[in-house]
Amino acid sequence: MKILYLVLILIVAIFAVMFAAQNSAQIAITFFSWSTSGSLSLVLILTFSIGIFLGVLIMAPSVFKRSFQYSGLKRRFKRLEKEKIVLNDKVNENKENCAEAAPTAEPVKNKPDKKPKE
Repeated sequence: MKILYLVLILIVAIFAVMFAAQNSAQIAITFFSWSTSGSLSLVLILTFSIGIFLGVLIMAPSVFKRSFQYSGLKRRFKRLEKEKIVLNDKVNENKENCAEAAPTAEPVKNKPDKKPKE
């Protein structure tokens, strides 16, 4: 799996270098009174990186919330499993006590029915 990630990273890096080499034109960027110039590839990569950063920043609270919920549910599950074991032990103990306490009766023999004489 690590090799697959390394190959994927290498492919992305090769495409990034090819992209930068083919888009080296200088462009001017103006935002209100602020102005700068840079290569097209640098501006696009920087813009893409800022977008990824903002996306991660926006998703982070939700991811952390789910992580905390998961850990809480895991603790609850372990507690309920222990409680289930204790309750199963009590049920088995009660069954044994009932079996010991029940009187043993002799089986009743079936007597043939006698028909009254007519």
